[in-house]
Amino acid sequence: MYSKQFVSMSIKTKIQWCDSTVNPVMGCDGCELWPTFSQLRKAVLRHLEEETNEPVDDRRRETVLRIIRESGDLPTDLYHRRRELASDILMVTLDETSTREARESLARAIADPFRCYAGILHTRHGYDDEKPGKITNPGYAEKFENPKLFPGRMAEAARWRDLSGAYRAAKPWLDGLPRLIFVSDMGDALSGDVPFEYLQDEIIANVMSLNGRRHIWLWLTKRPLRMAEFGEWLKGRGVAWPDNLVAMTSVTSAKTTGRIDQLRQVQCRHRGLSIEPLCERVDLGLDGIDWAIVGGESGGGAFPFELEWARCLRDQCLDQSIAFFVKQLGARPIENGQQLPLLDAHGGDWSEWPEDLQLRELPVGFSKGMRIPPSIR
Repeated sequence: MYSKQFVSMSIKTKIQWCDSTVNPVMGCDGCELWPTFSQLRKAVLRHLEEETNEPVDDRRRETVLRIIRESGDLPTDLYHRRRELASDILMVTLDETSTREARESLARAIADPFRCYAGILHTRHGYDDEKPGKITNPGYAEKFENPKLFPGRMAEAARWRDLSGAYRAAKPWLDGLPRLIFVSDMGDALSGDVPFEYLQDEIIANVMSLNGRRHIWLWLTKRPLRMAEFGEWLKGRGVAWPDNLVAMTSVTSAKTTGRIDQLRQVQCRHRGLSIEPLCERVDLGLDGIDWAIVGGESGGGAFPFELEWARCLRDQCLDQSIAFFVKQLGARPIENGQQLPLLDAHGGDWSEWPEDLQLRELPVGFSKGMRIPPSIR
């Protein structure tokens, strides 16, 4: 439908809490779902110790670290080379040719910390030093860790049809609302090297345009402090944060809950949380938050998702009149110590869930006359 320049714009998406997605920036300069070199080194050494039931001695440790250092400049490079890397490491740690099973096991240990779906898609469609002749997709950053700007995408998205009052057969919880557009599902537009001037010209100007004002834009970042700094930067130039631009951040564990305090510093009308993929129980302070989206992790190596974690968050939201939205239960939903057998591999079909978790609410402020789905209220 669109030229390759707009390949990462989706006028329709399966993501349950929006109608469409757009990415003015592709790639991200790092988060808890994409490992650092230090985390990869620890994962390799931990795996070797578990396999041999003894510590890796200093000489072999230094050799392993040298091999990792020489395997590439970015974590993406190690992901691409994980099988060759595993073979090289096992050669020096076992002093012999490793078995195929051992190599595959170590390669999986190297791949396991790479949990960001946007990053994995970049490894498939971006540049691979191991395959210089590979045809890359020009709509992606060459390497996920090096964000790439794509001016013009927001303007194109702003021209999409207004959905106010429209019926969504596949997503009835969005009925009656304007088009909800998720900004930055394939990267983080607030990565450190992205200029504020670009964000104003590409995001703010188009959200505030005649076309853009017809939609609600959901801007998600793992850098809410930089989002708040951007808001202050705009204010200094006489530009107010648009009411139809929802400031959102991700929370995946107790370690990342500090982002909520940072999000509250963004001077905006609506704030939301994407609490996914959630890997442990979290207790949140939700003052100043309008929307909480919760979900478990999908994929073959997904973390288990205890349904009690979702219920705890649901009760917090109910107590504070905050819209609560269960996106998916993920690939490993756990109820009373047992994994629920679901047909949907992502756990996204709410007809398979316990009835008390079949909640997909939207903030009333998105539309004064909107219909709230049935809930336990």
